Amino acid sequence: MTEWLDEPDKDEFEHAGLKCLILRHQEMGHLCGYVAVPKGHLCYGKHYDYMPYDDLFPVEVHGGLTFSGEGDGDTKQKGYWWLGFDCAHAWDLVPYMPFELNGTYRNFQYVRRTIEDLANQVVTLEFIDWQFTWVWPLLLPVRAARGIWSKRRKDAEN
Repeated sequence: MTEWLDEPDKDEFEHAGLKCLILRHQEMGHLCGYVAVPKGHLCYGKHYDYMPYDDLFPVEVHGGLTFSGEGDGDTKQKGYWWLGFDCAHAWDLVPYMPFELNGTYRNFQYVRRTIEDLANQVVTLEFIDWQFTWVWPLLLPVRAARGIWSKRRKDAEN
């Protein structure tokens, strides 16, 4: 199977108001997907293992998030924090591996759908943050609201 030979190595697009990127890994040939968040977004600067509200709404993508970092200005635009995943996990067919494995090749359409799903999840995190910041404190007794605010302040400092 050589489906990857007819696919592009890169694609940039927008989904849910966020920049999205598909890149082919140069050495191994598998595809990677990325979503960019602007400065001020609650995911900006966060390590991919420590996404906000992870206990309430965990970000789920193929193989889990495996990348987070600032744009390098080369492949990923500067001024954004990029969250990403790759398609070189167990049971994935990786095109340029030196040995043949029986796996599934994660093609361009699959990666694009997964990126769109990731962008939707990141936008949902913004909504959840808005809910906890503005709506819930108005609905809870003052004492409970103070506890939420102090916890959020401690989380923001970390």
